[in-house]
Amino acid sequence: MKIHWINRHRINIDGVGITSLVALPGCPLSCAYCINNELLQRDDLIKTISEEDLIGQLSIDHSYFLYTNGGITFGGGEPLLQWKNLLRFASLCPSEWNLTIETSLNIPTNYLEPLIQKNFSFIIDIKSMDPQIYKEYTGENNDQVITNLKLIKQWVPFNSYAIKVPIIPGYADENSQQDSICKLKGFGINEEIIVPFTYIK
Repeated sequence: MKIHWINRHRINIDGVGITSLVALPGCPLSCAYCINNELLQRDDLIKTISEEDLIGQLSIDHSYFLYTNGGITFGGGEPLLQWKNLLRFASLCPSEWNLTIETSLNIPTNYLEPLIQKNFSFIIDIKSMDPQIYKEYTGENNDQVITNLKLIKQWVPFNSYAIKVPIIPGYADENSQQDSICKLKGFGINEEIIVPFTYIK
């Protein structure tokens, strides 16, 4: 598995309880305000580690995960680009660890399906449901995002995923944000798991 870094002792930031964030390299998008742009462009910051060794490093906080219902969150970049490694990690790590993936969902569906079957939780940054805004901001189309979102809606319990819907300065204003929220609700997405927020340049 290729990783950038590990950030320990995160409390109710990217998952329930105390979590460790494992940042993975690589992303299919070119977002204008990417907070990890430097990391994604620097191969010298990438480390290669086996899933067993990564579990060994993360096990130092096993008691915290156990007593707070926490676990590991994979961020990036786009973690789902390493879906095979994530599957192997899930098959080897303690079953008490809650595993969460922060994703844009702009990946092939066959990357996502096996992870849904492994009971991962998901934090989804939807960017915008408006195809034009999405294209202008990320440089890509959002057709695949919509396809994968419908799959999540169908197979993942509503309390095992959250959808972040941003205001993006210069791209998506408050009206655009509300329009995206309305479209998500139109798909039958539970309003309780929609999280409005604002990007910071």
